[in-house]
Amino acid sequence: MSSISDGQLNPESMAMASKHGANSSGDSSVGERNAGWWDDDAGSDLLLAIDSSSRTGSLAVLRGHYVLAEASWTATGPGGALHLGYAELLLQSHGYRVADLKAVAVAIGPGSFTGIRAGLSLGQGLSSALDVPLVGISTLEALAWQLGCTAKSGDFICAVVSAGRGLVHLGLSEVTGSGSFVHRPPSTVTADELCASVAAIPNECVIVGGEIEPDLARQIVAARPGLTVANPVTGQRRAAYVAMAGLALLRSRSEAENPGPESVQPVYLNRENPGRATTSGWSGER
Repeated sequence: MSSISDGQLNPESMAMASKHGANSSGDSSVGERNAGWWDDDAGSDLLLAIDSSSRTGSLAVLRGHYVLAEASWTATGPGGALHLGYAELLLQSHGYRVADLKAVAVAIGPGSFTGIRAGLSLGQGLSSALDVPLVGISTLEALAWQLGCTAKSGDFICAVVSAGRGLVHLGLSEVTGSGSFVHRPPSTVTADELCASVAAIPNECVIVGGEIEPDLARQIVAARPGLTVANPVTGQRRAAYVAMAGLALLRSRSEAENPGPESVQPVYLNRENPGRATTSGWSGER
């Protein structure tokens, strides 16, 4: 199975980069500032990212760190065929074909059962047909990357995805360095439980975003005055952030460590099935 290029970044340098972060006072260290994406040669291979895990459909094509093309829309169904057609159009707009892809990243949930399966099936099909790696990325973690892309160490990100029937999927993530996070175990909660969780966060800066209706936004602000609730445009999920997380994960592995596409499985989160804590970052730590 082919592997996305890793430029000059070897496992030792990735391990060193993952240790760069904020110092104990919360200020950025010199090491953290020097560990940015601009010093990270991601190569020029093409990566396709797919997100159909809930009511937002999104696709992105990245070449290294750069977004060549991206499309997002409000989904009216699983739309697996629609995703493939859009992917072909996005690639063609830059003179590429689907066969030119070197890796695929897909949002694996939590979210819509049907939507997750549609996106994952497309990703697995492309991975198998093209013999390229497939990586699965948590929908909540990708949203945390999006909401926290300009946040500083110590800020807290609350990513919210609709779960239906008055429930939401909640992911809490703390920014621990330049583009790195510690993700707490995700959960499925009521609006009241969401507000209680947000109100209990001791960190000074709290950013909440994602699939949030106006009434819920008012409730959140009342529970924790002074926090930031991202507006619908800022919180609209973008597959480019699935791609970013996928790129970091791919480059933390050797080619031999890339499992087959069948090993990427969906995340179906509910109140009886909580998730687990993870870390992620520019360095590929996860």
